[in-house]
Amino acid sequence: MFSPALEVLYAQPAVLAPPDVSFDGFLRRFPGLAEAEAVCLTGSIAAGWGNTFSDIDLYAFADTDIDLPVDETMEMWPGKDPALGLSWNRWIGAYGDNRVDLKVWPTATLAVVLDRYLATEVEFAATSANFQDFIYRLSVGVPLKNPDFFARMKELLDRSSYRRALARASKTEAENALTDVAGQLHSGDARTARVSATLAAWKMADSSLAFHGEVCRGQKWLLRRLERTPECGITADEYQSVVLDGARPGESNADCARRIARWTQAHLVRLEDQILSNPR
Repeated sequence: MFSPALEVLYAQPAVLAPPDVSFDGFLRRFPGLAEAEAVCLTGSIAAGWGNTFSDIDLYAFADTDIDLPVDETMEMWPGKDPALGLSWNRWIGAYGDNRVDLKVWPTATLAVVLDRYLATEVEFAATSANFQDFIYRLSVGVPLKNPDFFARMKELLDRSSYRRALARASKTEAENALTDVAGQLHSGDARTARVSATLAAWKMADSSLAFHGEVCRGQKWLLRRLERTPECGITADEYQSVVLDGARPGESNADCARRIARWTQAHLVRLEDQILSNPR
C-alpha cells in the first residue's frame, strides 16, 4: 500500500519579520556577492507587487564563481542553455524569516539573449519562457550594486526590437484564438468558445502591454500590469468587467463568448493601427 510521508526540513515561521533588502543586509547572508559585478533586487517585491509570503528575488552578474552559503535551508543547482552557450546558478534558501531565490548570471547574458533583436527587426519573438522571464525581471530590477551596469542593460533592451516582436507574437495568438471562437460557436461548442474568447482577450491585452514597454509574462499580474501601463488603452476595471467577471445575468455561454470576442477584436484593430504606425 502506498503511504507517502512528508518530512519538513525547514519550517516556515507563522509570523514573518520584515526582511532587510539592503545590499549590506544581503552581504551578511551572502558575503560572496561582494565579488559580483552587479546585483539587483527583482521580482514582485521590486515591482511593488509583493506580499508577506513573497520570495525575495535577487539577480547577480559575475563571470567568476560566487561562493554561496551551504546549510540545511538551501538548494542550489545549475542551469544551462546550450543553444545560447549560457550557464547560470540558482540558489534558493532562507534569509531570516523569508526565502531568497538568487540567480547568478554571466555579465553578457542580456546581450546574448537579445543578439538577434539588436541585429534586426525581428517579426515574432521566439525567445524561451526562461529568458522571457529573465528579460522581464532584469527590466524591473532595483540596483543594489553597480547601477551603471543596469542602466546599460536598460539601454540595450530599449535599442532592441524585443518588445515589438513580443507584441506581434501575442497579437497573432489573440487572432488565432478569435478564429477558434468562431469555429467553436459554429460547431455548437459554446463553453469552449467562451474559454477561447477569454484566451484571446488575455493575449490581446498582453500584446498591447508589450507594445507599450511592459514585458512581464505573468498572467497572474495582468491587472497590475494594466494599472501600471495606462497608455496601453485598457484599464484594469474594464478588463475585469468585460472578461473576468464572467457571464452577465441572462447571458448564455455563446453570448458571453461573442461579447468578449467583439471587445477583443475592437482593441486588436486599435492595436494593429498603432503597430503599423510605429514599426520601430
